[in-house]
Amino acid sequence: VGVKLQLYPLSAFRAMSKAALNVYEHIKADGHQNNVVDTMQTRMELYDFLGYHEYEQKLDQLFANEEK
Repeated sequence: VGVKLQLYPLSAFRAMSKAALNVYEHIKADGHQNNVVDTMQTRMELYDFLGYHEYEQKLDQLFANEEK
């Protein structure tokens, strides 16, 4: 078939783990996350990635139908 595929199953996990460790180290040292907020995904970016608002709309529709 001629398909080539490489998997990096732990690369993203290791990157996330290091980023989380950095955030927690700053929180421990500073008592807040203010110094690392600029390295973090915004709440809106997270919601967009997860499809949060679409999911919320579907839940609203489901519960609206139950009330009728």
